[in-house]
Amino acid sequence: MCLVLFEKGTLLERVVYFISGFCTLNLFSKMELMQVDNLQVGAYGWDHESWVGNFYPEDMPAEWRLDFYANSFRTILVPQSVWSLWDEEQIEEVAEAVEGEFGFYFELKGRPSAEQLSQLAQITKQFHKLAQGIVLFSEESFSEQTLGGLPVTLFSKTQRLNGWCWQHEGWSCSGNPCGVVQLLTSDAKLQAALLKDFMASLPESNQGAPFIVCDEQLDMTQLNSLKVIGELLGY
Repeated sequence: MCLVLFEKGTLLERVVYFISGFCTLNLFSKMELMQVDNLQVGAYGWDHESWVGNFYPEDMPAEWRLDFYANSFRTILVPQSVWSLWDEEQIEEVAEAVEGEFGFYFELKGRPSAEQLSQLAQITKQFHKLAQGIVLFSEESFSEQTLGGLPVTLFSKTQRLNGWCWQHEGWSCSGNPCGVVQLLTSDAKLQAALLKDFMASLPESNQGAPFIVCDEQLDMTQLNSLKVIGELLGY
């Protein structure tokens, strides 16, 4: 038997499931997550016109972009402005655009609304293992380690989640191991130092993790360079 209780008095409604005497605190049932066994470099979104010509072929239809991106990179952070507007058909199309082991992370700007949590639940239901986590951008106090059944990485200057933490240029990534930077240097030596610092921060149990560059004006040659450097370093 499952008894569902809604806790009041908090900004975020929580659902408590009591199943056969076992209590789990979550918003929805946990998803089975893909194990990341190496460094996975990725970008913030894939539908950028500035990538046409220097990454995407100029004559390639826009609806093929994610498929093309996934042939080179195996993880991505989906902007909140994108995933929050997907309908059921679009969710299915995005999930079918990638093959094999690919990880989608979802941007959240501040505490999620009930509508956003409902949308994330629908996405994770369709994506299964493809849905790997949430990157929360917030300076508010926050303690939840999961949202919608997905692990949370908090990107903040002032706040931290318990557990893993990596700091870079005044920003902290904490909670679920996932590297996030807002700008990427074109200097190969500095890129190598960046990756070494990030990988050294990971828990011993983690052989790898996603590393996402959140720059909408990103030069894809730089991202490819970062990926190659990671491979040369054995990550």
